[in-house]
Amino acid sequence: MAVIERDVIVVGAGPAGSICAAYLAKSGLDVLLLDKDIFPRDKACGDMLREGIVAHVNHLEAIDALDKISTCIRNIKIGSNNGSSVTVPFECYTASRYQLDKLLVDTAVSWGAEFRQGCRVLDVICERGVVRGVRTRFRGDESEIRSKLVIGADGASSMVAKSLDIMEEKPSGIWLSQRAYFKGVKLERALARDQYDAYGVFSFDARLAPGYFWVLPVGKDGVKKGICNAGVVACGRDSLVAAELPRRFAEWVSSREEIKRMFQGAKQISPWTGGKLTDITQAMKKAGDGFLLIGDAASLMMPLFNDGLSAAADSAKAAADAAFAAFRKSDFSEGLLENAYEASLHSQRKAKLAARSAGAGAPQAASAALAAANPLAAGSLADKLKVNALLMESMHDPQVMDLVVERLGRDMAYRKQVIGSV
Repeated sequence: MAVIERDVIVVGAGPAGSICAAYLAKSGLDVLLLDKDIFPRDKACGDMLREGIVAHVNHLEAIDALDKISTCIRNIKIGSNNGSSVTVPFECYTASRYQLDKLLVDTAVSWGAEFRQGCRVLDVICERGVVRGVRTRFRGDESEIRSKLVIGADGASSMVAKSLDIMEEKPSGIWLSQRAYFKGVKLERALARDQYDAYGVFSFDARLAPGYFWVLPVGKDGVKKGICNAGVVACGRDSLVAAELPRRFAEWVSSREEIKRMFQGAKQISPWTGGKLTDITQAMKKAGDGFLLIGDAASLMMPLFNDGLSAAADSAKAAADAAFAAFRKSDFSEGLLENAYEASLHSQRKAKLAARSAGAGAPQAASAALAAANPLAAGSLADKLKVNALLMESMHDPQVMDLVVERLGRDMAYRKQVIGSV
Protein backbone atom coordinates (compact mmCIF):
# COMPACT_ATOMS: atom_id res chain seq x y z
CA MET A 1 0.00 0.00 0.00
CA ALA A 2 1.35 3.39 -1.04
CA VAL A 3 2.04 5.89 1.76
CA ILE A 4 1.64 9.61 1.04
CA GLU A 5 2.33 12.58 3.35
CA ARG A 6 0.71 16.01 3.44
CA ASP A 7 0.50 18.83 5.99
CA VAL A 8 -3.31 18.79 6.13
CA ILE A 9 -5.98 16.49 4.70
CA VAL A 10 -9.46 17.95 4.19
CA VAL A 11 -12.15 15.29 3.73
CA GLY A 12 -15.11 16.64 1.74
CA ALA A 13 -15.04 19.31 -0.98
CA GLY A 14 -18.34 21.05 -0.27
CA PRO A 15 -18.28 24.75 0.67
CA ALA A 16 -16.75 24.16 4.12
CA GLY A 17 -14.00 21.88 2.87
CA SER A 18 -13.14 23.94 -0.20
CA ILE A 19 -13.07 27.26 1.67
CA CYS A 20 -10.91 25.75 4.41
CA ALA A 21 -8.53 24.21 1.85
CA ALA A 22 -8.30 27.56 0.05
CA TYR A 23 -7.39 29.44 3.24
CA LEU A 24 -4.81 26.79 4.16
CA ALA A 25 -3.22 26.69 0.71
CA LYS A 26 -3.22 30.47 0.47
CA SER A 27 -1.07 30.55 3.62
CA GLY A 28 1.42 28.10 2.16
CA LEU A 29 0.44 24.78 3.73
CA ASP A 30 0.53 21.55 1.71
CA VAL A 31 -3.17 20.68 1.52
CA LEU A 32 -4.89 17.64 0.05
CA LEU A 33 -8.64 18.04 -0.56
CA LEU A 34 -10.57 14.78 -1.03
CA ASP A 35 -14.08 14.01 -2.22
CA LYS A 36 -15.79 10.79 -3.29
CA ASP A 37 -17.80 12.56 -6.03
CA ILE A 38 -16.75 13.87 -9.44
CA PHE A 39 -17.22 17.63 -9.83
CA PRO A 40 -19.28 19.46 -10.83
CA ARG A 41 -21.98 17.58 -8.93
CA ASP A 42 -25.40 18.48 -7.64
CA LYS A 43 -26.19 18.88 -3.96
CA ALA A 44 -29.61 19.34 -2.36
CA CYS A 45 -29.71 22.80 -0.80
CA GLY A 46 -31.75 25.98 -0.63
CA ASP A 47 -28.99 27.74 -2.64
CA MET A 48 -29.14 30.90 -0.49
CA LEU A 49 -25.76 32.57 0.14
CA ARG A 50 -25.92 35.09 2.92
CA GLU A 51 -23.46 37.47 4.52
CA GLY A 52 -21.21 34.86 6.12
CA ILE A 53 -20.21 32.86 3.07
CA VAL A 54 -20.20 35.87 0.71
CA ALA A 55 -17.58 37.58 2.89
CA HIS A 56 -15.29 34.54 2.73
CA VAL A 57 -15.71 34.21 -1.04
CA ASN A 58 -14.67 37.85 -1.28
CA HIS A 59 -11.61 37.28 0.94
CA LEU A 60 -10.58 34.44 -1.37
CA GLU A 61 -10.92 36.78 -4.38
CA ALA A 62 -13.73 34.86 -6.06
CA ILE A 63 -16.55 37.36 -5.57
CA ASP A 64 -16.70 38.47 -9.22
CA ALA A 65 -17.07 34.86 -10.36
CA LEU A 66 -19.83 34.30 -7.79
CA ASP A 67 -21.58 37.47 -8.92
CA LYS A 68 -21.76 36.23 -12.51
CA ILE A 69 -23.49 32.94 -11.64
CA SER A 70 -25.97 34.31 -9.10
CA THR A 71 -29.29 36.04 -8.70
CA CYS A 72 -29.24 38.87 -6.18
CA ILE A 73 -32.25 38.68 -3.87
CA ARG A 74 -33.23 42.06 -2.44
CA ASN A 75 -36.56 41.24 -0.81
CA ILE A 76 -38.26 38.28 0.83
CA LYS A 77 -42.02 37.81 0.79
CA ILE A 78 -42.98 36.11 4.05
CA GLY A 79 -46.20 34.09 3.95
CA SER A 80 -48.12 33.23 7.10
CA ASN A 81 -50.37 30.34 8.04
CA ASN A 82 -53.58 32.29 7.37
CA GLY A 83 -52.55 33.13 3.79
CA SER A 84 -51.44 36.73 4.35
CA SER A 85 -47.98 37.95 3.37
CA VAL A 86 -45.60 40.87 3.73
CA THR A 87 -42.53 41.84 1.71
CA VAL A 88 -39.42 42.88 3.63
CA PRO A 89 -35.90 43.89 2.57
CA PHE A 90 -33.46 40.96 2.72
CA GLU A 91 -30.34 40.65 0.59
CA CYS A 92 -28.42 37.56 -0.44
CA TYR A 93 -27.10 35.72 -3.47
CA THR A 94 -28.67 32.55 -4.87
CA ALA A 95 -26.57 30.16 -6.93
CA SER A 96 -26.96 26.45 -7.56
CA ARG A 97 -24.68 24.17 -5.59
CA TYR A 98 -23.73 22.56 -8.92
CA GLN A 99 -22.02 25.82 -9.89
CA LEU A 100 -21.11 27.12 -6.43
CA ASP A 101 -19.25 24.02 -5.27
CA LYS A 102 -17.23 23.85 -8.50
CA LEU A 103 -16.36 27.52 -8.13
CA LEU A 104 -15.12 26.96 -4.57
CA VAL A 105 -13.13 23.84 -5.50
CA ASP A 106 -11.53 25.76 -8.37
CA THR A 107 -10.73 28.59 -5.94
CA ALA A 108 -8.99 26.18 -3.55
CA VAL A 109 -6.97 24.70 -6.43
CA SER A 110 -6.06 28.18 -7.69
CA TRP A 111 -4.48 28.92 -4.30
CA GLY A 112 -2.42 25.72 -4.45
CA ALA A 113 -4.53 22.99 -2.87
CA GLU A 114 -4.32 19.52 -4.43
CA PHE A 115 -7.76 18.08 -5.23
CA ARG A 116 -8.53 14.39 -5.63
CA GLN A 117 -12.08 13.78 -6.78
CA GLY A 118 -13.54 10.32 -7.02
CA CYS A 119 -11.45 9.45 -3.97
CA ARG A 120 -13.23 7.48 -1.26
CA VAL A 121 -12.00 7.72 2.33
CA LEU A 122 -12.23 4.24 3.86
CA ASP A 123 -11.09 4.93 7.40
CA VAL A 124 -9.33 7.36 9.70
CA ILE A 125 -5.84 6.38 10.88
CA CYS A 126 -5.76 6.70 14.64
CA GLU A 127 -2.69 5.75 16.68
CA ARG A 128 -2.73 5.89 20.50
CA GLY A 129 -5.75 8.19 20.38
CA VAL A 130 -4.20 10.63 17.90
CA VAL A 131 -5.46 11.01 14.31
CA ARG A 132 -2.57 10.56 11.89
CA GLY A 133 -4.26 10.49 8.49
CA VAL A 134 -6.75 8.53 6.37
CA ARG A 135 -6.91 5.40 4.23
CA THR A 136 -8.34 5.94 0.76
CA ARG A 137 -9.29 4.19 -2.46
CA PHE A 138 -8.46 6.23 -5.54
CA ARG A 139 -8.62 4.93 -9.11
CA GLY A 140 -8.75 1.38 -7.84
CA ASP A 141 -5.69 1.67 -5.59
CA GLU A 142 -5.69 1.88 -1.80
CA SER A 143 -3.37 4.38 -0.14
CA GLU A 144 -2.43 5.51 3.33
CA ILE A 145 -2.23 9.29 3.47
CA ARG A 146 -0.57 10.67 6.57
CA SER A 147 -0.78 14.24 7.86
CA LYS A 148 -0.36 16.41 10.92
CA LEU A 149 -4.07 17.30 10.82
CA VAL A 150 -7.26 15.83 9.36
CA ILE A 151 -10.25 18.15 8.86
CA GLY A 152 -13.63 16.45 8.45
CA ALA A 153 -15.91 18.42 6.12
CA ASP A 154 -17.95 15.46 4.90
CA GLY A 155 -21.47 16.47 5.90
CA ALA A 156 -24.14 15.51 8.38
CA SER A 157 -23.40 11.79 7.94
CA SER A 158 -19.68 12.39 8.38
CA MET A 159 -17.56 9.30 7.91
CA VAL A 160 -14.78 11.03 9.84
CA ALA A 161 -17.04 11.59 12.87
CA LYS A 162 -18.40 8.06 12.66
CA SER A 163 -14.91 6.54 12.43
CA LEU A 164 -13.90 8.45 15.56
CA ASP A 165 -17.11 7.36 17.32
CA ILE A 166 -18.15 10.90 18.24
CA MET A 167 -21.47 11.08 16.40
CA GLU A 168 -24.54 10.82 18.62
CA GLU A 169 -27.66 12.19 16.94
CA LYS A 170 -30.49 13.76 18.93
CA PRO A 171 -33.83 13.29 17.09
CA SER A 172 -35.10 16.76 18.04
CA GLY A 173 -32.22 18.36 16.15
CA ILE A 174 -32.54 16.44 12.88
CA TRP A 175 -34.12 18.19 9.89
CA LEU A 176 -35.30 16.69 6.62
CA SER A 177 -35.27 18.69 3.40
CA GLN A 178 -36.38 18.23 -0.21
CA ARG A 179 -35.93 20.56 -3.16
CA ALA A 180 -36.50 20.61 -6.90
CA TYR A 181 -35.81 23.10 -9.70
CA PHE A 182 -38.65 24.55 -11.77
CA LYS A 183 -38.54 26.59 -14.99
CA GLY A 184 -41.14 29.12 -16.07
CA VAL A 185 -42.17 30.19 -12.57
CA LYS A 186 -44.16 33.43 -12.87
CA LEU A 187 -42.37 35.92 -10.64
CA GLU A 188 -43.88 39.32 -9.82
CA ARG A 189 -42.22 41.77 -12.19
CA ALA A 190 -42.42 44.59 -9.66
CA LEU A 191 -40.18 42.54 -7.37
CA ALA A 192 -38.18 40.55 -9.94
CA ARG A 193 -36.70 43.09 -12.33
CA ASP A 194 -33.45 41.43 -13.38
CA GLN A 195 -30.55 39.24 -12.22
CA TYR A 196 -29.52 41.81 -9.61
CA ASP A 197 -32.93 42.81 -8.30
CA ALA A 198 -35.15 39.87 -7.38
CA TYR A 199 -37.14 38.41 -4.50
CA GLY A 200 -37.85 35.09 -2.85
CA VAL A 201 -40.72 33.52 -0.92
CA PHE A 202 -40.72 31.89 2.52
CA SER A 203 -43.95 30.51 3.93
CA PHE A 204 -44.98 29.04 7.28
CA ASP A 205 -47.81 26.54 7.29
CA ALA A 206 -49.52 24.48 9.99
CA ARG A 207 -49.47 21.32 7.86
CA LEU A 208 -45.67 21.32 8.07
CA ALA A 209 -44.72 22.66 11.50
CA PRO A 210 -41.99 22.77 12.53
CA GLY A 211 -40.57 23.88 9.19
CA TYR A 212 -41.23 26.11 6.18
CA PHE A 213 -41.52 26.27 2.37
CA TRP A 214 -39.42 28.39 -0.01
CA VAL A 215 -39.25 29.52 -3.64
CA LEU A 216 -36.09 31.31 -4.82
CA PRO A 217 -34.99 32.36 -8.32
CA VAL A 218 -31.49 30.96 -8.84
CA GLY A 219 -28.50 31.69 -11.06
CA LYS A 220 -27.92 34.27 -13.76
CA ASP A 221 -31.11 33.26 -15.60
CA GLY A 222 -33.29 32.88 -12.52
CA VAL A 223 -35.42 35.94 -13.27
CA LYS A 224 -35.14 35.87 -17.06
CA LYS A 225 -36.32 32.25 -17.39
CA GLY A 226 -38.18 31.83 -14.11
CA ILE A 227 -35.71 29.18 -12.88
CA CYS A 228 -36.41 28.64 -9.20
CA ASN A 229 -35.24 26.45 -6.37
CA ALA A 230 -38.43 25.34 -4.59
CA GLY A 231 -38.32 23.32 -1.44
CA VAL A 232 -39.35 22.42 2.04
CA VAL A 233 -37.58 21.72 5.33
CA ALA A 234 -39.10 20.11 8.40
CA CYS A 235 -37.88 18.80 11.72
CA GLY A 236 -37.44 15.03 11.40
CA ARG A 237 -39.90 12.82 13.23
CA ASP A 238 -41.47 9.43 12.70
CA SER A 239 -44.70 10.74 11.19
CA LEU A 240 -42.98 12.99 8.64
CA VAL A 241 -40.51 11.23 6.38
CA ALA A 242 -38.60 12.80 3.51
CA ALA A 243 -40.80 11.09 0.92
CA GLU A 244 -43.82 13.05 2.19
CA LEU A 245 -42.26 16.48 1.77
CA PRO A 246 -42.86 16.89 -2.00
CA ARG A 247 -46.52 16.00 -1.42
CA ARG A 248 -46.73 18.63 1.32
CA PHE A 249 -45.19 21.13 -1.08
CA ALA A 250 -47.80 20.32 -3.75
CA GLU A 251 -50.58 20.76 -1.18
CA TRP A 252 -49.16 24.14 -0.18
CA VAL A 253 -48.98 25.32 -3.81
CA SER A 254 -52.57 24.26 -4.53
CA SER A 255 -53.90 25.86 -1.32
CA ARG A 256 -52.42 29.34 -1.85
CA GLU A 257 -53.81 31.24 -4.84
CA GLU A 258 -50.76 33.49 -5.12
CA ILE A 259 -48.38 30.50 -5.14
CA LYS A 260 -50.65 28.55 -7.50
CA ARG A 261 -50.42 31.42 -10.02
CA MET A 262 -46.62 31.41 -9.72
CA PHE A 263 -46.43 27.73 -10.69
CA GLN A 264 -49.16 27.74 -13.34
CA GLY A 265 -47.47 26.47 -16.51
CA ALA A 266 -44.11 25.98 -14.76
CA LYS A 267 -42.16 22.82 -15.54
CA GLN A 268 -40.21 20.78 -13.01
CA ILE A 269 -36.72 20.34 -14.49
CA SER A 270 -35.06 18.25 -11.79
CA PRO A 271 -36.17 15.43 -9.51
CA TRP A 272 -36.94 16.07 -5.89
CA THR A 273 -33.67 15.64 -4.01
CA GLY A 274 -33.05 15.94 -0.33
CA GLY A 275 -31.11 14.95 2.68
CA LYS A 276 -30.66 15.14 6.39
CA LEU A 277 -29.42 18.15 8.31
CA THR A 278 -28.35 18.19 11.95
CA ASP A 279 -28.57 21.46 13.86
CA ILE A 280 -26.47 23.12 16.52
CA THR A 281 -28.41 21.43 19.34
CA GLN A 282 -26.47 18.23 18.57
CA ALA A 283 -23.53 19.85 20.41
CA MET A 284 -21.00 17.88 18.34
CA LYS A 285 -17.42 17.61 19.48
CA LYS A 286 -15.49 19.70 16.95
CA ALA A 287 -11.85 19.02 17.85
CA GLY A 288 -9.58 16.27 19.10
CA ASP A 289 -5.96 15.23 18.94
CA GLY A 290 -5.05 15.62 15.28
CA PHE A 291 -8.52 16.44 13.89
CA LEU A 292 -11.19 19.10 13.46
CA LEU A 293 -14.79 18.96 12.20
CA ILE A 294 -16.39 21.77 10.20
CA GLY A 295 -19.63 22.59 8.40
CA ASP A 296 -22.46 20.07 8.61
CA ALA A 297 -20.03 17.49 9.99
CA ALA A 298 -19.87 19.71 13.09
CA SER A 299 -23.68 20.34 13.18
CA LEU A 300 -23.43 24.14 13.22
CA MET A 301 -26.56 25.27 11.38
CA MET A 302 -29.90 26.39 12.78
CA PRO A 303 -32.76 27.00 10.32
CA LEU A 304 -33.67 30.64 9.66
CA PHE A 305 -30.93 32.44 11.62
CA ASN A 306 -27.77 30.35 11.50
CA ASP A 307 -27.85 29.21 7.90
CA GLY A 308 -25.78 26.22 6.89
CA LEU A 309 -23.55 27.83 4.25
CA SER A 310 -22.53 30.79 6.41
CA ALA A 311 -21.91 28.55 9.40
CA ALA A 312 -19.88 26.24 7.15
CA ALA A 313 -17.77 29.09 5.83
CA ASP A 314 -17.14 30.55 9.30
CA SER A 315 -16.12 27.15 10.64
CA ALA A 316 -13.82 26.64 7.63
CA LYS A 317 -11.98 29.86 8.45
CA ALA A 318 -11.89 28.92 12.14
CA ALA A 319 -10.37 25.52 11.32
CA ALA A 320 -7.78 27.17 9.08
CA ASP A 321 -6.87 29.59 11.88
CA ALA A 322 -6.60 26.66 14.33
CA ALA A 323 -4.34 24.82 11.86
CA PHE A 324 -2.07 27.87 11.55
CA ALA A 325 -1.77 28.04 15.34
CA ALA A 326 -1.03 24.31 15.55
CA PHE A 327 1.72 24.46 12.92
CA ARG A 328 3.30 27.53 14.54
CA LYS A 329 3.58 25.69 17.86
CA SER A 330 3.97 22.15 16.46
CA ASP A 331 1.09 21.23 18.75
CA PHE A 332 -1.89 19.34 17.32
CA SER A 333 -3.48 18.49 20.64
CA GLU A 334 -7.21 18.72 21.30
CA GLY A 335 -6.69 21.58 23.75
CA LEU A 336 -4.84 23.86 21.34
CA LEU A 337 -7.04 23.03 18.35
CA GLU A 338 -10.30 23.50 20.27
CA ASN A 339 -9.21 26.79 21.88
CA ALA A 340 -7.92 28.25 18.61
CA TYR A 341 -11.06 27.10 16.73
CA GLU A 342 -13.42 28.71 19.28
CA ALA A 343 -11.30 31.86 19.47
CA SER A 344 -11.55 32.32 15.71
CA LEU A 345 -15.33 31.79 15.72
CA HIS A 346 -15.66 34.34 18.53
CA SER A 347 -13.45 36.82 16.67
CA GLN A 348 -15.54 36.41 13.50
CA ARG A 349 -18.81 36.95 15.40
CA LYS A 350 -17.37 40.04 17.08
CA ALA A 351 -16.21 41.48 13.75
CA LYS A 352 -19.66 40.95 12.20
CA LEU A 353 -21.39 42.70 15.09
CA ALA A 354 -18.96 45.61 14.85
CA ALA A 355 -19.54 45.90 11.09
CA ARG A 356 -23.32 45.89 11.54
CA SER A 357 -23.12 48.47 14.33
CA ALA A 358 -21.09 50.69 12.01
CA GLY A 359 -23.66 50.18 9.25
CA ALA A 360 -21.34 48.18 7.00
CA GLY A 361 -22.55 45.28 4.91
CA ALA A 362 -20.67 42.43 3.34
CA PRO A 363 -18.13 43.24 0.60
CA GLN A 364 -19.89 44.51 -2.51
CA ALA A 365 -19.58 42.84 -5.88
CA ALA A 366 -19.02 45.32 -8.67
CA SER A 367 -22.16 44.71 -10.74
CA ALA A 368 -24.55 43.45 -8.05
CA ALA A 369 -23.52 45.92 -5.36
CA LEU A 370 -24.54 43.27 -2.88
CA ALA A 371 -24.66 44.22 0.79
CA ALA A 372 -25.75 40.92 2.26
CA ALA A 373 -26.35 41.89 5.88
CA ASN A 374 -29.26 40.02 7.46
CA PRO A 375 -31.90 42.67 8.30
CA LEU A 376 -33.46 40.44 10.94
CA ALA A 377 -30.24 40.70 12.92
CA ALA A 378 -30.45 44.50 13.23
CA GLY A 379 -31.00 46.35 16.51
CA SER A 380 -29.98 45.69 20.10
CA LEU A 381 -29.05 42.29 21.49
CA ALA A 382 -32.40 42.17 23.29
CA ASP A 383 -34.21 42.89 20.00
CA LYS A 384 -32.24 40.15 18.23
CA LEU A 385 -33.08 37.62 20.91
CA LYS A 386 -36.78 38.52 20.68
CA VAL A 387 -36.74 38.19 16.88
CA ASN A 388 -34.90 34.85 17.04
CA ALA A 389 -37.36 33.55 19.62
CA LEU A 390 -40.31 34.60 17.44
CA LEU A 391 -38.83 32.96 14.35
CA MET A 392 -38.22 29.69 16.14
CA GLU A 393 -41.68 29.78 17.70
CA SER A 394 -43.20 30.49 14.28
CA MET A 395 -41.70 27.27 12.91
CA HIS A 396 -43.29 25.21 15.67
CA ASP A 397 -46.54 27.19 15.78
CA PRO A 398 -47.08 28.95 12.40
CA GLN A 399 -50.01 30.91 13.80
CA VAL A 400 -47.37 33.03 15.54
CA MET A 401 -46.24 34.16 12.08
CA ASP A 402 -49.81 35.35 11.38
CA LEU A 403 -49.32 37.98 14.08
CA VAL A 404 -45.79 38.89 12.99
CA VAL A 405 -46.77 39.33 9.33
CA GLU A 406 -49.83 41.38 10.25
CA ARG A 407 -47.82 43.71 12.46
CA LEU A 408 -44.96 44.04 9.96
CA GLY A 409 -47.52 45.24 7.43
CA ARG A 410 -49.18 47.91 9.56
CA ASP A 411 -46.69 49.02 12.23
CA MET A 412 -43.75 50.88 10.67
CA ALA A 413 -42.02 51.39 14.03
CA TYR A 414 -42.12 47.65 14.67
CA ARG A 415 -41.04 46.97 11.10
CA LYS A 416 -38.02 49.23 11.51
CA GLN A 417 -37.14 47.62 14.85
CA VAL A 418 -37.32 44.11 13.43
CA ILE A 419 -35.78 44.44 9.99
CA GLY A 420 -33.70 47.57 10.40
CA SER A 421 -35.18 49.22 7.33
CA VAL A 422 -38.54 50.75 6.42
